[in-house]
Amino acid sequence: MRIGLLLTLISLGCGDGGNVSEIPDNAQDLQEAARLRSTGSIFLQQGRPARALEALAQAVRLDSSASPAHFNKGLAHVRLQDPPAAIASFERAIAIEPENPRFLFALAAALRSQHRYLEAGTFFEQAIAQQPDHAEYHFNLGEVRRATSDFAGAREAFSRTLELTPGHLEARYYHSDLLVRDQELAAARLGFTSLLEQSPQHFQGLLGLGGLLIKLGEAQQATTILERAIAAKPHDPGPHYLLAQAYEQADQPQEAAKVRERFQRLGTAERHLNQGTIYLRRREWAKATAELKRALQNDSTSVTARLHLAQIHWQQQRPDKSIALLEQAIDLEPGHLETRLALGEQQLRTGALSTSIAHFAHALRLAPDSFAAAYGLGKARWQHGDLTGAVDALRQSLALDPDYRDAHYALGSVYVRLERFDDARISFTHSATIDSTHAESHYGLALLHMQQGQKNLARQGLEKVLALQPEHQRARAKLAVLGSQL
Repeated sequence: MRIGLLLTLISLGCGDGGNVSEIPDNAQDLQEAARLRSTGSIFLQQGRPARALEALAQAVRLDSSASPAHFNKGLAHVRLQDPPAAIASFERAIAIEPENPRFLFALAAALRSQHRYLEAGTFFEQAIAQQPDHAEYHFNLGEVRRATSDFAGAREAFSRTLELTPGHLEARYYHSDLLVRDQELAAARLGFTSLLEQSPQHFQGLLGLGGLLIKLGEAQQATTILERAIAAKPHDPGPHYLLAQAYEQADQPQEAAKVRERFQRLGTAERHLNQGTIYLRRREWAKATAELKRALQNDSTSVTARLHLAQIHWQQQRPDKSIALLEQAIDLEPGHLETRLALGEQQLRTGALSTSIAHFAHALRLAPDSFAAAYGLGKARWQHGDLTGAVDALRQSLALDPDYRDAHYALGSVYVRLERFDDARISFTHSATIDSTHAESHYGLALLHMQQGQKNLARQGLEKVLALQPEHQRARAKLAVLGSQL
């Protein structure tokens, strides 16, 4: 499990409790530290770790005794892909509150990300001592024990996970895989079968059962299972390798040769795709492009390679090429959510609003819980003039993420167009509360004050806009109008 998954396992925005050993003499400092901790927590929930870290660092300088500030600093460092700094923050939180299982778990996960498995195991064990019935703690302990070749210990941890959560798919897979290692093949078969009954398209489960059936000499059944694995992940070389083995065992050498050739091409494509992705993250566009094109030469059906190439073309101001690649990807895999979202966003930016709406609506059908799809649909409908539809989509996005500033701001702007000024005021107030530095939210509120003849409030709002964004020409012009009316 990657360290980024911490943010789905650990409660964000930890409260201001914890042991207090160093209370600042200045009560104002204490109050400001509490406010900054709250602000940092909100920024974390919004997915803005840099802003969160800034607020939390100030909070710690004012009050170093509050464990939640150090803990949330650690989470921000995780988001910013700085595990050593995360470790230091989690250690500080634990020094203040040594028996908090969330803190112990967070430190363990951060240590594991640095391949410090033995240390990680110690802290996972401490977390379990504090909260023995937490299935994820046992599962993660199993993972680090497996990484250190403590297979008996890993099997014990996965077994305990399954006792607490029988439907835990990954624990079921790893436990079954360890049964294969221990030559308990009948039990392993039952485990894999149970996993696939629960999740028929579980890729690793299909791969595990397929490999086990080859080991048992049941080649024909193995081919059926491995073909299902290929259907689940057509571009992964793993099931092709095993399928070639199954065909050889079934005395079908021609089929085996075809599959082996495909395996070799996919393996090469995967290497180029992985390297291209690394260059993409580094913003080394030329190198990324070369690797991704090589990936496509070996696997002409790769959706991911096209998606990454489209991203590069967009960054380099070539929207037509970017959109063409995304459309190719959609033709290859119509249900690929990330491609639908990317195409919807790019069509929105180029003004192809009807097409953008269609792609975002399709994405929302694919994933009804996708905030990005609902928000994108709301923006596209707003720009297209479907204000009622925009309200519906934006409200749906906020039901999925109530603290997203831009969705509140967009909804307020739509309400203004609908002349629902009270609703607009509520939405702009929400966005300004979530992010007090967002100049456009304050500008929207100022315009509402002007519309309602509240000149003093309007002037104060416009002055705040200019304090935040001195180059805001619209605010400066409105302030001049107000000045002429006094």
